[in-house]
Amino acid sequence: MTDTLAFSTKSKQEPAQSLLFADHLDSFWNQKIRPLFTDKSLSFRVKTRNGKYVKYINLDNGATTTPFATLKQYVNEMLDTYGSVHRGSGQKSIITTQEYDASRDIIREFVNSSSQNYVIFAKNTTEAINGAATLWAKRPGKILVSDIEHSSNLLPWVTRDEVVQYRTQPDGSVSLAEIENIFKAHQNRSKAEQIKLLTITGASTITGYRPPIYELAALAHKYGAKMFADVCQLIQHERVDMRADDDPCHLDFVAFSGHKMYAPYGTGVLLGPKEFFDGSYPYQIGGGNLPYITRNLEIKRFYTERAHDPGTPNAMGAIAIAKAIQIIEELGRDRIAEYEHSLVDFTFTRLQAIPGVKVHIPGDNLAHVIPFDIDGFDGRLVAEILAQEYGIGVRAGAFCTYEYIRKLKNISDEQDCEIAKEVESGITRNIPSIIRASFAVYNTLEDCDRFLDAILEIAKNGLDYYLPYYTQNQTTGVWTAIDG
Repeated sequence: MTDTLAFSTKSKQEPAQSLLFADHLDSFWNQKIRPLFTDKSLSFRVKTRNGKYVKYINLDNGATTTPFATLKQYVNEMLDTYGSVHRGSGQKSIITTQEYDASRDIIREFVNSSSQNYVIFAKNTTEAINGAATLWAKRPGKILVSDIEHSSNLLPWVTRDEVVQYRTQPDGSVSLAEIENIFKAHQNRSKAEQIKLLTITGASTITGYRPPIYELAALAHKYGAKMFADVCQLIQHERVDMRADDDPCHLDFVAFSGHKMYAPYGTGVLLGPKEFFDGSYPYQIGGGNLPYITRNLEIKRFYTERAHDPGTPNAMGAIAIAKAIQIIEELGRDRIAEYEHSLVDFTFTRLQAIPGVKVHIPGDNLAHVIPFDIDGFDGRLVAEILAQEYGIGVRAGAFCTYEYIRKLKNISDEQDCEIAKEVESGITRNIPSIIRASFAVYNTLEDCDRFLDAILEIAKNGLDYYLPYYTQNQTTGVWTAIDG
């Protein structure tokens, strides 16, 4: 354990206090978190470039997370009784259908959803948002979307509807006053020109910045619009509350995925008002989500959640999400947030003090991710070095949030045009990128220490030290270690 520990970026702790801090975190992890995961997953070892095996450290949790141990056991047991959902009278079909339907109630309670909301399953968050965007495109009006969105909460709207893009502040933060000005500018126009929906991320995939989604919801409702929150980077870390329908700050729609909250299979969830989904044909249609077709091909449909379950649903994915929720609730979301924030605060404090390291967030409102660069290094090379020489998994790239990356890296319009020309010719090497370390509840102070020691050593060694051992693909920009 490192000799220097800190609670936050604002105050250094005395040695005795530091030891108490470390002991507190270690005690919580050993007593409450460790039993939730298999020993194999927590002690997974990888071979480094020097031939040694080290315990793998996963700091790429913003992409996906390791499933809970009891969840894996539960799903495996459920597979022994697995049957077709809503399609059979046999016992296996009944058991699976009951578990599948019950998962909706668990999810609804998890986000404090109104009973008037549907819980709709999809392959992932991307498909969930695509489904919502398809249905919204059938209604007049425009979609207000921010420029800090992941592509999953941008492209579905851009390709299906008329959008108004809100430009955030230089640091990526939201100005409520500016968004209200956009609403005001559209309120007296024709129905087709008014803002019908505001959509925004619950937490940035790059910086962890959390827009004021409840205040934004109140603003949208004030001008007759609805609120859509993509919370797939937030819900596994902090409480998301859709709130009562008569609360001005309620969230009309939320979407998230199970694989980022310790459940396998990648299943996505979309929650929103029944009356919205009942107002048009489902996003996808086929076997299972309609009860009858007449001889004249007149379609009779369900006015229930079943209308949005085409084909055989991924029952195990839905059941896994519900089980993950139960485990998270038992551990306590407040305790999860406190523990993760302690790790991030500690890592941020030391990381920003390393010469040559640039951290792309100020540290006054840290979440679960730390974006950074090392002077002189391509971020993708740093990620490769961390993996190959230290057994540490991070991610480097644009994270499907190109405008936010351009803000962070100060990419000019001229540079943007040049990059776009290169991409059109198949060259992606110069797309701007950063390094992201993202944390989960199973990370430890020891993980943070190893990560920080590795970054310190990489920065100290400098770029020239590594160039003989790594090669870059001049088209894609991907770095790989040279064999031998």
